[in-house]
Amino acid sequence: MNLHAFKIFTAVASCGSVTAAAEKLNLTQPAVTMQLRKLEQELDTALVEGRGRGIQLTEAGAYLYEHGDSLFKHEQMIEQKFHTFLAGQQTIKVAASYISTNYVLPHVMAMYQKQYPTTKFELSLGNVQSVKERILRHEVDFGYVVQQQVKDDELRFEHVRDLDFIFIVHPSHPLANQKVSLEAICAEPFVYREKGSSTRTLLESVFAANNKKLPPAFVEIQGVEESIRVVEAGLGMTLAPLISIEERLAQQKLARVLIDCPAIQQSLYICTRNEDVAEHPFNTCLKQMMEGE
Repeated sequence: MNLHAFKIFTAVASCGSVTAAAEKLNLTQPAVTMQLRKLEQELDTALVEGRGRGIQLTEAGAYLYEHGDSLFKHEQMIEQKFHTFLAGQQTIKVAASYISTNYVLPHVMAMYQKQYPTTKFELSLGNVQSVKERILRHEVDFGYVVQQQVKDDELRFEHVRDLDFIFIVHPSHPLANQKVSLEAICAEPFVYREKGSSTRTLLESVFAANNKKLPPAFVEIQGVEESIRVVEAGLGMTLAPLISIEERLAQQKLARVLIDCPAIQQSLYICTRNEDVAEHPFNTCLKQMMEGE
């Protein structure tokens, strides 16, 4: 396949028109159109269709664009890394879910930068699905997610550590620091995370596994920290990662409710592309810190 023509096609698909792509690539419109036609002739299939002043991808064009976009973003990443290498620097691009971003990575980044002072980080926050997509599109070097189980044919997930989740309330709550049955909290007003969040899924699985009905929803809120703050204000109960509230438990701003059931846990995973065989030094540092805790 003619990579030059492929790259021009990817630009046209990204911009949505031949005119915009020509301006972006500093080429004439006829030159861009000619390369599109050459690629279509080489592949013996139509890739784009006219649509007003823009273009519409055919089914074959959409498939090709998906892979081309990933390919050329990877090319850009290699080029950027090469320039930072020549300058004696490195930029690590990471995508991570909320718990990883806020309670795991900051300490690792600080430790890593002591060893490599010229390192820069680009850290993007997202849910599990968006982390996976950014890795596959080569927009980041690797990612971190926290959930119960992960399976994906296109990516590799390495288990690093199990993270404990506990039920928490305000210290003035009648169940504060008490050991009770799971059934005993079924009637307690509960602060729920948003539907689709890994913490919400974990909560639902705990009650389903024990054949118990879910507690009544006092409020539904997006975000780990946001749900914790509602409880800290004295309203309801929630399930939260222990790593996020250890300091507030010690300060008695929050209290735990002990449940007579197996430990509630989710796992921290390093997420990498299957073709990235060599372990990045940052991930080595993270695992060493996790093992030392």
